[in-house]
Amino acid sequence: MAAREAWLCAEVGGVARAREAGPGPAQVGAAVVGAGRSGVGRDGPRGSSGEGRMEFSSRMRQKHARLAGDRRELYPHSLQFYLEPPTESISLVEFESFAIDRLRLLKVVENLGVSYVKNGDSYKTKLENELRKLKFPYRALAEDDYEARRKDHISHFILRLAYCQSEDLRRWFLQQEMDLFRYRFTQLTDSLMQKFLEHVNLSFEAISEDLKKELENELSSSTPGLNVPKVREQMFYKVGLADAVDLFRTRRVFIKDGFAYVPFREIDVIVLNNFRTKLSKALAGLMFNLNNVWS
Repeated sequence: MAAREAWLCAEVGGVARAREAGPGPAQVGAAVVGAGRSGVGRDGPRGSSGEGRMEFSSRMRQKHARLAGDRRELYPHSLQFYLEPPTESISLVEFESFAIDRLRLLKVVENLGVSYVKNGDSYKTKLENELRKLKFPYRALAEDDYEARRKDHISHFILRLAYCQSEDLRRWFLQQEMDLFRYRFTQLTDSLMQKFLEHVNLSFEAISEDLKKELENELSSSTPGLNVPKVREQMFYKVGLADAVDLFRTRRVFIKDGFAYVPFREIDVIVLNNFRTKLSKALAGLMFNLNNVWS
């Protein structure tokens, strides 16, 4: 899979180079198509004399999905860590539109982060409107958003491959994707957050009510904004210090015997750190593979 990602990174490099030159989405789209026409397909790059095609048109892809079974299981949750690259072939039209739309979305995320308080009401409203307009997932576990989840997955990897090529590009892409992920995660209900934690194998151990009662004074004094009655209402998780280092550094959790006792409301910090670590390593790995291709 690494080799396939590497050559595709070279193919879509025009997206990143276009952004460095300061164009708008239309110019970036042209760069994407220009890269894609050199050959993007299921089996890797083709000869320069053949134009890139998808194996299935949109209608044929839907028919293929019905024949192959329900593909919704590929995206069981509206939120993900983007751990597995897509494997299906797509058209140059989709390739271009997905890249442009995600770039527009990330630019909105960037602009909103400057103009509004992140996760404030205005920020949330405007970002949800943009997600809805561009047909990205904006409702957790909605039954009818398979195509939106598919677009979210594929478009993330298109831009990931393009934005891996310099430190500045990686830093920009990582920051916007983190802000987008944070917004999506905080929109989940408590029960959906728990399902997502299980989905990404971050099922931390919830402490018992007896232990919480025993530690309620320490939890209250060590956790800003939580008095004893609020501690009793919160679910707390026993988390290793390596996962809770940011909370520990800012003195926002109770520490005992090498573990942090994290209230459910602070779990987003730990999840975001996991997302950042995985995406940062993936971007660095892609750059390494790209250098090998070019050398």
